[in-house]
Amino acid sequence: MTADPQPPARSPLQRLTANPALLLLAIVAVIALLAACIMGFLLLRPMISGDGGAETAGGTPATGEPTPFPDATLPAGGSEPVIVGVSESGTFSVTLDAPATLGILDQQRAVQPQNIGVDGLWNPEIAEENAAWINGTIVNYVFGLPDTEANRTLLESLAPGNEMTVTTRQGVTHTFAFDSRGQVSSADRNVFNQQSPGITILLLDGEAEERLVVRGRYEVAAADPASSGNVIQSGETAQLGDAQITVEANSFLTGRPEAPPGFGFFLIDFVIQNVGLTAVDTSAYRFALSDELGNQYALNPIASRLGNYPPLAGFVNAGQSVTATAGYQIPAGLVSPNLTWTATAPDGAQIQAILPFTAGGAAGQSVVISLQEATITPDLNNLIVVGQVTNMGAQPLVITSEDISLRTPAGADYLLLATNPPFPWTAPPNQTLQFSLTYQRPIGSASAVLTLLDQPFELSGLQ
Repeated sequence: MTADPQPPARSPLQRLTANPALLLLAIVAVIALLAACIMGFLLLRPMISGDGGAETAGGTPATGEPTPFPDATLPAGGSEPVIVGVSESGTFSVTLDAPATLGILDQQRAVQPQNIGVDGLWNPEIAEENAAWINGTIVNYVFGLPDTEANRTLLESLAPGNEMTVTTRQGVTHTFAFDSRGQVSSADRNVFNQQSPGITILLLDGEAEERLVVRGRYEVAAADPASSGNVIQSGETAQLGDAQITVEANSFLTGRPEAPPGFGFFLIDFVIQNVGLTAVDTSAYRFALSDELGNQYALNPIASRLGNYPPLAGFVNAGQSVTATAGYQIPAGLVSPNLTWTATAPDGAQIQAILPFTAGGAAGQSVVISLQEATITPDLNNLIVVGQVTNMGAQPLVITSEDISLRTPAGADYLLLATNPPFPWTAPPNQTLQFSLTYQRPIGSASAVLTLLDQPFELSGLQ
């Protein structure tokens, strides 16, 4: 009898394929093993790298310092309108170049804008290390410091020769020299006057009957570090490269049909003489006008053609003299005791002529107007303008609908839909009136000119 032959042995793979449950279990085991290997590699990676340092998500070794991130910036061309002044050859800031920091001796303080209360009193509450600023005071900058022992000692330590500085949000720095110090009644509103450029710093104490007040004079030369010191008056001559420039006269024209409402033309008659050996190209020279508020005005071709002489153009030959007029468009109500005319040569050298200016409008001398906000409603139909009027005069100020308008640069009127408070507005002496205007949104124009008491403001970015 012979034994039956044994079946051939099966390989592991054959046994797995023959049993589906066993095959599934094997697949799960392999996947788990691979996952464990990957996890172990990630955990051991810092030691494998050799320096023991971790890496950031971007693959950069960490050094113990925080990862730098770019500063957030607002997108260009934002939808909020900007309030600026109007000029035929460009735009210039009128009210929005508010102070950012106040410097007193070696201290720099952040500035917080504050409004005067409806009762005419001003006692804002701010942090000890900051300074309050009355919105709209850009002729005589009015600041307030909390009444602390440190702040009182600081103001009482100021002496002749000490300087105070105001740096605006646009980076312009104005310098003031200490002028006087004294005790003033807390109810005295004359400290807010805007008749002449300067700075006034109050020590705020709502319970005291008097408060310490420090005043400073505006320093023109110190505020313009680019000035070369070559300063002249009307009728004097200064050397500028191969040219000698003499300012002969100046005048101010208002009510001209060529000027937008609320503006006038300031004209300067001057002589340029070539004392060199070659011809002078006048197009290489630059002529600009600035006021004591820090606003700068570009040469205006329309204004220049209205003068006693033609605008400067072409070449001036060796030994030749040419008389010309330089014209500028400025606000009719501008309050600035002096205007500075700056001539710049091709090599950057400058001369400055300080010209007295007494022709500003009476409204600008007794009223301070500031626009604080201009927004378009969510439905895109209306424009809302918020601002304030401060009456610096001795008589009540009455404002009616005839004193305010919104027009395109071409002169088209826009419809006033609502006001708060309703007309007529009455601002008592030495008090501030808050207002809100709702206009039909300008269509088809990116800008419009709001004029209040002959003081114009351009609203741009309306589309």
